[in-house]
Formats: sequence, structure tokens, C-alpha cells
Amino acid sequence: MGSSKNYRCYLKKLLLVITYSLLSISIIKSIYKINAVSSVQTLDGIIVPIIMYHQVKNSGFGNDVISPSEFESDLKYLKDNNYNTITMTQLIDYVYDKKDLPPNPVILAFDDGYLSTYLNVYPLLKEYNMKIVLSIIGKSVDEFSKVKDENIEYSHVTWDEVKEMQDSGLVEMQNHSYGLHKISKERYGCSQMANETQKHYEEFIGNDLNMLQEKLMEVTGICPTTFTYPYGRYNDNLENIIKKLGFKATVTCKFGVNVINNNPDTLFSLKRIRRAHNQSIGTMLKKGMATVKIPHN
Repeated sequence: MGSSKNYRCYLKKLLLVITYSLLSISIIKSIYKINAVSSVQTLDGIIVPIIMYHQVKNSGFGNDVISPSEFESDLKYLKDNNYNTITMTQLIDYVYDKKDLPPNPVILAFDDGYLSTYLNVYPLLKEYNMKIVLSIIGKSVDEFSKVKDENIEYSHVTWDEVKEMQDSGLVEMQNHSYGLHKISKERYGCSQMANETQKHYEEFIGNDLNMLQEKLMEVTGICPTTFTYPYGRYNDNLENIIKKLGFKATVTCKFGVNVINNNPDTLFSLKRIRRAHNQSIGTMLKKGMATVKIPHN
């Protein structure tokens, strides 16, 4: 009799344990479900990666030089993964005029204006119907327009090639300074010299950038809206000068992707992902996306 009573007591305890366990599992699932939903939030804007390129040729590979086959693989990846290449003008119009952008926008940003862009990139853009943004150095284009030198290792595009690419609708020209893409004892790119007055500095920057603005307007009929900082070097003071000159966006070499909304400030100090040799564009995009912080309630 006593053993039967003990057995019934044991069963009651067992049932209580099982009930408690099931209840705990249910609560855990409920909590997980709530957290899973609340952890995915809509960003205050759209994500726009900018991929940074320099040279595309068959030698001298490194951080700033990739092969034509690598660039073509980038275009294939973007196409296969439903990315849409856009220009800076499209991005600016989205911010200022609320014009629509295609899904998954991405900007392919080429710096300096090397001849390899015309010879090895431009034909692939026509083949894949994709766009790039090309920020040129005015002085270099001037020099190579006067001298017939087509050495792909160092030559830059000519004004005729600039016009041809701009007219195609596949290459948008932007400003990388007329003659400030250089390093000297006095000045590093667009940086302010020691003991240089603010007035002189603003005039100096304005004269250089406007020289290229006017030349591009003369050649292409288009006035650039974006300034790409030489060597990516800038500060708040320089950024304010650029804004006073009428530019609506600036591009840096800081790593990451950009969250853009209808606030014009989101167009300044834009980040980029550097495309280097032997690095998968897919992997680099994932690393860039990881820098975006998703807000939580």
C-alpha cells in the first residue's frame, strides 16, 4: 500500500516536471520569436555601396590594379545578384528630388582617369550595359591630350575620350581636382598648408576645382556635382569649402557602405569599398554591409 502511494506521488512529480518543461520551452520560443521580429528593422534610408577602382590592366596588380577579367567578373557578379549600377547624378536626384532609384543600387567609382579605363573598362560597360562614375584629374587629361602617349602603364585619357564616354551615357564624369592630385612638402592633396590663411586656402581650392568644372562644361556640356578627394584626405573645414563651391556630394576613401535618405548631408563624406587584386567583390560587399548598424527598438 505504501509503495503504491509512493508511486502515485512519483507520477505527480514527474507530470509537474514535464508540464514545467513544456511551459518553459513555449516561453523560450515566444521570447525568441519576439526577438527575431524586433531585430530586423527598416533602415532610415537605402544602402548604397560604392566600389573604388583605379587601374584595370594586365600587369602591376595590387591594391589599385586589377585585371580586365577581374573587372568583368565584377560585372557578372553584380548582374547575377540583381545589383543595378547608378551614377552620382541619379543618387543626388534621389535625395533632392525624390526620384526613384532601381533596386539594389551600386556605384562603380573610378579615380584619376587612366587610359586603361577607356581601353579595358569602357568596352565591357557597353557589353554589359552598366555604368561607372569617373573622377578625372584635369591637368593629366590636358597633358595627355597634347602628347600622343598611349602607354597603358601610366597614360591618362584625352578630352576626346572624355567626351565620347560621357556622351555614351555609361560613364559619368566627376571632379578629382585640376592639379591637386600630388604630394609636396607644402601641401598633401587638398590639405591646407601650415600658416596658410583661411581666405587664401578657400581661394586656392576654389580656383583649382572651378578650372576643371569649366573645362568639363566646355567639353561635355555637363557640370560635375561631386568632388572626389585626392588620396581621400579631407576634414570638416575643407568639406565646408566644397559645399560653398556648389558641390552636392563628396567621396572619400573611408571603408564602408552608405545609408542614403532625403537629407542632403548623407551625400557628403561618402564611404567606399576598395577593389583590390585577388579579392572577391562578393566578399568585399559582405564586409562593407557588416559596417551598417541596424537600429533596434
